[in-house]
Amino acid sequence: MNRLRQWYFPLGFAITIGLILAAITLFVQIYIARFEYGDGLAPGIIMQFWIVAGSFLLGAISAFTSARYHVISSVLIAVGIYGWTLLISWSAMVDSAQSPGAGLTPTLFDLIIGPFWFLLLIIGLIVGGIEYGIRHLLNSQL
Repeated sequence: MNRLRQWYFPLGFAITIGLILAAITLFVQIYIARFEYGDGLAPGIIMQFWIVAGSFLLGAISAFTSARYHVISSVLIAVGIYGWTLLISWSAMVDSAQSPGAGLTPTLFDLIIGPFWFLLLIIGLIVGGIEYGIRHLLNSQL
């Protein structure tokens, strides 16, 4: 248990969760691009950077607030919705990429992680702030 406490500090936890989400996102992007482009990521490195950096920040910031302020809702919302949208969108993403004439079919995962990851982060932080406020209020009344 002592070893775990030495490893576990808010910044390390945040970086780990952020790297896990970024790695999963990069894997999904490369796997899907393999069907569409044959040998690599889609053109447009700025959008790819936005998506991977956004998933890292989504995981890291929500995990840091969770570890630092002892709230669980921010990381549950961020990682939970990320995982849920990936699960429900996976088959549609693969089917769309494997069908040559299917064209671009955005899924819920593409919308959440692509242009709107910061909205998911803001929602998680607001809910985490509410949880922190309620806990602080209840602890001050005891």
